[in-house]
Amino acid sequence: MNQLKKLSVIIPAYNEVDTINECIDRVLHANTLGLELEIVISDNVSTDGTREKLKKITNENIIIHFRKNHSGKGANVISALKRTTGDIILIQDADLEYNPKDYPSVLEPFFHANADVVYGSRLTGGKYHRVFGILHLFANKFLTLSANILYNATFTDIETATKVFRKDVITNLNLKSKGFEIEPEITSKIMKNKTLRVFEVPVTHAARNYSEGKKVRWWHFFTSLASLIKWRFIKYN
Repeated sequence: MNQLKKLSVIIPAYNEVDTINECIDRVLHANTLGLELEIVISDNVSTDGTREKLKKITNENIIIHFRKNHSGKGANVISALKRTTGDIILIQDADLEYNPKDYPSVLEPFFHANADVVYGSRLTGGKYHRVFGILHLFANKFLTLSANILYNATFTDIETATKVFRKDVITNLNLKSKGFEIEPEITSKIMKNKTLRVFEVPVTHAARNYSEGKKVRWWHFFTSLASLIKWRFIKYN
């Protein structure tokens, strides 16, 4: 555990002109429990001025990749992952729904519980979250229950964006999903590896509505459920 030296924070970004600078600033000032910090941002061909803001960044600890073709969140995460050099990889959405002040909570299990993977759960009731649409809650709980049944697990929130991994764990997942289906794909693949030590900790969540830029749509429930089932029966290595 003492070999952990660097944290790579992946920020997949698409049309987040109003939040990208603050997100980066919050990550730069986050408590990383002594880990050296690297930020890797992948821009998914933003059209709202996000790319122009990113082009002005000169911080040597920030790596920026500009994708040439627009795709979904999964493709953006995979692009960023290829450029990381840290021992621990943390996924941070650019929209400020998730707060980097929670980094000590999600990093601590790597130092004190020999964790391989940590999920930041919005639904444990341990920290604040914005009161939001009940259909989103039902969809999330159904997907989480489905994952628990399929993989004999006890998750509370598989759709959380805050997921943290040892570098070798996430790179060995051989991720394929191009869209939001990457979330259930990650859960499916880590739970099929019975040697991994997986933890959940509570995190804060300030949900956005659609007028504020929320990008998940109703049909993603069905594509995510299909992904959970597909990866249950497909070998990935």
